[in-house]
Formats: sequence, C-alpha cells, structure tokens
Amino acid sequence: MAGLMTQSAEHAIVVGASLGGLCAARVLSDVFDRVTIFERDELPDGPANRPAVPQGRHVHLLMARGAQEFESLFPGLLDDMVAAGVPILENRPDCIHFGAAGHVLGTQHRLQNEFTAYVPSRPHLEWQIRRRVLDIANVTLVGEGVDEPVYDGRRVTGVTVAGSTVDADLVVDATGRGTRLPVWLEQWGFARPPEDTVNVGIGYATHQVRIPEGLFAEKVVVAGASREQPVGLGMLYYEDGTWGLTTFGIAKVEPPKDFDGMCALADEILPTHVSSALRQGEPIGDVAFHKYPTSRWRRYDKLDRFPDGIMPFGDAVASFNPTFGQGMTMTSLQAGHLQRALREPGESLGLTFAKATAKTTWPVWTMNAIGDLVLHRAEGSMPWWYRPVGSLFDQFLGAAETDPVLAEWFLRRFSLLDNLYMVPSAKLVGRTVRHNMRLWAAERRGRTRSRRSPGTVASAPATSA
Repeated sequence: MAGLMTQSAEHAIVVGASLGGLCAARVLSDVFDRVTIFERDELPDGPANRPAVPQGRHVHLLMARGAQEFESLFPGLLDDMVAAGVPILENRPDCIHFGAAGHVLGTQHRLQNEFTAYVPSRPHLEWQIRRRVLDIANVTLVGEGVDEPVYDGRRVTGVTVAGSTVDADLVVDATGRGTRLPVWLEQWGFARPPEDTVNVGIGYATHQVRIPEGLFAEKVVVAGASREQPVGLGMLYYEDGTWGLTTFGIAKVEPPKDFDGMCALADEILPTHVSSALRQGEPIGDVAFHKYPTSRWRRYDKLDRFPDGIMPFGDAVASFNPTFGQGMTMTSLQAGHLQRALREPGESLGLTFAKATAKTTWPVWTMNAIGDLVLHRAEGSMPWWYRPVGSLFDQFLGAAETDPVLAEWFLRRFSLLDNLYMVPSAKLVGRTVRHNMRLWAAERRGRTRSRRSPGTVASAPATSA
C-alpha cells in the first residue's frame, strides 16, 4: 500500500479477532474511518476459552514488556486486570520459581531493579482487550469468516465474504500460523516469503487445578526442559483462584497426560514444597492437549515486491516456541511497528512494517533457535556459531543460578524489558568465567577433602561462592 497520505483511509478490514487482530484493529482505528473485524468463531461474552484458540487453555505468561506495551495501547488495562483478581508478579524472590535449560534462576535473590509482571489467563487477557476494542466507536465485529482477499492485478481492494465482496483500503491478515497469504501471493504473481523454521516437536497437556491457599508463596513456577530432561512443567496462578498446570515435552517426547503423571513429574523437577502442595490440589475438568511441531518465521522482509492493500500481522508473520512465553509480547511489539508504519509508511506500508518487525524478531528468534537447537534437541539447520554460543550461554545460566547480577540480567532480557539482543557484555562474560571458576575450585577442594576424610560429605559448591 502506498503512503496513506495519498491513499484513501476510509475502511480497513482485519481478518481474525485473535489477540493480534484486536491489537491491529486498535491501531487502525486511529487512522481509518471504519475498521471491520471478521471472525468466524463465536466469541464469548466473558473470559472463556474458544475453539479457534486451541492453545488458549495452556499456560501463558505475559512478559513485563508485553504488559507495558498493552497498557500503552489500552490505558487502564493493567489496573482493571488487577481489580479483576489478576495476580501481580512483584519484585520479590519468593514470587517465582524459574528454570531454564536445566538451571534454576530468580528464587534466591531480590532483583535490584523494578521487575513487575502480570499473570492473566489467556482467555482473560483476550477478553479484557476485546471489550476495549469493541467499545471503539469506529470498530465493528462481524461474525463471518473471510473467503479470500480480492486482488485487481495491482492491489488488494477488499475481501469476499459468503460470496459477496466487501471493499477495503487495507486488509490485515491476523489468521495466525495457518495463514494462506503465501499461497495467495503466489497466485497473484508474487514470490512466497522464504521461511525460517525450527522443528521443536512440542506436545502439551494442561489441567486446571485448585490448590488450597497458603501452601506456598510462588505465583509462577516454571521448570524448563533441557537436553538431559526433555520434559518440563509450568504452573501459573490465575485470576479465578485456580492454577494452570501444563506439562510439555520437547523433541517429540510425550509429556505426562494425567494428573497423577503430572504430580510425579513435579516431584522430580520442582521444589518439594511446591510439588507437595500440588498433590493436595483438586484437578478440575478434563486434560487439554495440543501439539506445536514447528516454530515458523515468514520472512516478508526479504521480499522485493509486495502487493499494496494487504499485510500480515501477529502469528501470521512469526510464531515462536510457546514454552519461552514470549509470543503475546512479540505481538504487542508488532502493534507499535504498525502505528509507526501508518504514520510514515514510505513506499510500501506492507514492506515498511515487515522490515520493522524483522528488526525486533531477529534477536528473539535467534536466541530461541540457539536454545532449541543446541540445548533442547530440536531439529533444523543452524549456522556453525550456534553451538559455541549455546554452550557459552549454558555456562552463563549455570553461573546465574547463584549470582544475582547475572540472574537479573537474564530475566530482564528474557522478559524483553531492556534489550532484545541477549548478548552479555565483556564485563558480564568475565564475571561468569570468574564465578564458574570459583565454583569449580570449591568443588575440587571439596572432592580432595572427601578423599582425605572417608565417610564425610563435601560441602555444596554453591555455598562456597
């Protein structure tokens, strides 16, 4: 689409009332006279799961950066969520148990800087945002599915719905990972976008659980998978007083699929006070299952030509490994790119947006890919430098277990608060090396004392750091 200064900005269509589609509609409402959202799924009046979002029943973590971005789009959102009972993950060492690639961070020390996140369930967050978007005077929701866009040989001019044409100046494809836009581009004489993929082979199983109050202080419990332990677990406390309990397997390893199996896994990989509390919980309803075989980034930014009048958004561009919990936050960043692209679209709105999105996607995608391919046994091609970087980062995480400075650096960047590039400075690398050398020396001394004094137990290395 050429610059909006020279094109009509009367009507925009958003295909899909997903979280991404709702954010896109909110941004478009500032520029277009009318915004119409088409959604074939029946939307609930309140915070409830819906069939078109099969991953919605599984645990979702709203990163601190995502909370900030959503609040900028929807002022008052965070206060309203808190008023509705959404827990706040405050800057306290007992709020979170966080494990990554076999290392446990964030439980021993208070972080030095502000680190506050919110823990809504996915249905609750989507409902809060949906009702705000539908309250906008020039936004309309239509409960119909879109057949396909209308392309006149030069640009997309609208969509067909139940055989009828609906004209539009811009169509936003927010249909998620199953988008058909690459197929349509090919039909219209354009190149399909190249794709970056990582075959993560993730399987989910989720139970809702009610646990008696006061048994433990944590609101978020995450034990990530690793090469040695290919099954992980997440527990998040939600606004309705229940816990979402998700087990997941990587590299096509099946997770436990019933409550007893989930508890048994918790006994293995969680602190005793958490796993014992879970065993006192009452499972609610049935177990939900979901497969996520492949992370996918459609590289629209690499296309030389792109039709005016249409653009992809959200998971239709990039869908990230959900076990990292960054997908909703990355969608919120795309909303900011769309705002800026609409103000200064340049030669092509679609390509301007694609290039801006690529700049924030690349560092997050790359670090996730390194973690998946090097530390999580995923399948896929990788540059030669992934393996040494992954090995060094594994050492960094090991040091961050007992070094609060390193733990804070990791958690803030993992939450996308500071810099999207998770590259530690030379000073932090040096701190990591010194920390690990001290642990190694302490362990070596402990083994020496143990050999000299049979029957004694060496001190834990962490206490010597």
